[in-house]
Amino acid sequence: MSTVKGSATITFVKQGDTINTSLRSTMPLEQYLKKGTTVVTPDWTQPANQPTIYPVVRSSLTDSRIEPESGSEVWKYNGTVIPFAGNLSTVMGSIAAGTFKKEAKKVDGDTLVPTLTICKNLASAGNINADVIEFSAIVDTGFRSTVSASIDIRIEEVEGDPYIGYISVNDGGVIDSNTASLTLTASLTRGGQDVSTGVTYKWYKANGSAWTDINKTTKAITITAADIDTQELYKCEFFMSGSTVGNATIPVYDESDPLVVVPNPDGNEEISSANKLITYYPQVCKRGDTSMTPVAGFTFSYLLTNSKYQQIATGAGANFAVTYAHGVAANGNMTLIITAQSN
Repeated sequence: MSTVKGSATITFVKQGDTINTSLRSTMPLEQYLKKGTTVVTPDWTQPANQPTIYPVVRSSLTDSRIEPESGSEVWKYNGTVIPFAGNLSTVMGSIAAGTFKKEAKKVDGDTLVPTLTICKNLASAGNINADVIEFSAIVDTGFRSTVSASIDIRIEEVEGDPYIGYISVNDGGVIDSNTASLTLTASLTRGGQDVSTGVTYKWYKANGSAWTDINKTTKAITITAADIDTQELYKCEFFMSGSTVGNATIPVYDESDPLVVVPNPDGNEEISSANKLITYYPQVCKRGDTSMTPVAGFTFSYLLTNSKYQQIATGAGANFAVTYAHGVAANGNMTLIITAQSN
């Protein structure tokens, strides 16, 4: 039996697109204000702590990355276009000049993408609510179209210093002709500082709606194409003194697989109060087959997650419906992970 996986990004109350677009960050987008103080962790004024946000734009048919047109990108903070003078942002109300820095980088190996780095703290006594970064740009896949995506920044007022876990990966988490293997490195921080002693790790891989223990307990693991059925979701749990203190997830891709899952939605991938339903009718196709001729003999299962890849719903069968209620439960954008299993 063989397995093929794919995914679709569903935008919640925003413009949708047939091309899958998502935003990733090189560091956790979480910042905490210690109650009764002005202490913010992690401190994003320190270069080592600064998260860089970048888009991942993928073709549904070829399951390969697409570079946005240079200079077409627009970044928004909480719904307002970020103004720039050169590469640095200017004053935005209570947001100081130089809070954001835009650049073009090869974050995902050979793919040049626009990036946004957060260079100053966002959490403060006047801002302890979640923030949102939005991105839009033009892509050319034979015809020019606009793609968009958003990502949440978690901001909270807390007692003490919470643990924050994240996973980093080389080459944007993509195995292709230039990248034979990926190294996933788990990191745990507290108060903006790396926790390197007393921490233990446990790794899992998503299997439909469940997590499978892959019997790895090291800080870093290496995976190859043999470990990825087109697309996989990995998770690491962090333990201190035997107790779980957090977890982190990350998607990885294999662009050398000969088969891909085409999500095949029945309309634009947006959910709003006016558009309460998107139904997916997935099919397996040969990579790059522009005729989209289905490969027969596969059954499908589904895992719907929020933006942090936490489970919202599961299902199985020839189709799967994403509803407005799912968007409410996810509190924002969603990702539908589709697994095709040969009969």
